[in-house]
Amino acid sequence: MAVELDHDKYSAYLNQHLVAADAGVKAFKAAADTWAGTPYAATFERLHDELAESHSTVADLIEDLGYEVSTARNLVAGLVQAAGRLNPLNPTRNHDGLMTQTELDALAAAVRAQQMMWETLVVLADVDERLDKAFCQSMVERCEDQRARVVQVSEATAVSRFTVHPHG
Repeated sequence: MAVELDHDKYSAYLNQHLVAADAGVKAFKAAADTWAGTPYAATFERLHDELAESHSTVADLIEDLGYEVSTARNLVAGLVQAAGRLNPLNPTRNHDGLMTQTELDALAAAVRAQQMMWETLVVLADVDERLDKAFCQSMVERCEDQRARVVQVSEATAVSRFTVHPHG
């Protein structure tokens, strides 16, 4: 039995993830700024670069599937970009406070959300011959690695963030 795709829902779903990817790129740029001058700076710079590449991959996928990148998405993306410069998750750009933990939690969640999109596309590849299932699976694995790196920084820095340090 042939399955017919609902192209309106499908393209809207991908465009929603593209908006989220915009936010993710900005959030990882803000994190790279927060962690500048620390042993974790390179980790967040690499993650920012990888998320920017993933953003382009999603945009290309939307077009490759014959869908349009939403013009409403462009408006939302502009707002996301402005908010990303402000870094609402960690406005002081402090890397050892409570806001930092919240920022790390949100970064891990953002990568997990992207991973779920790729997991969904792995499943849809069985009914949408336009998708390359192996490529989608490789993106799932890439997201797993990215999330693991965020978690690694969180785990490596959590004790110092949540314990009292004597002054002097």
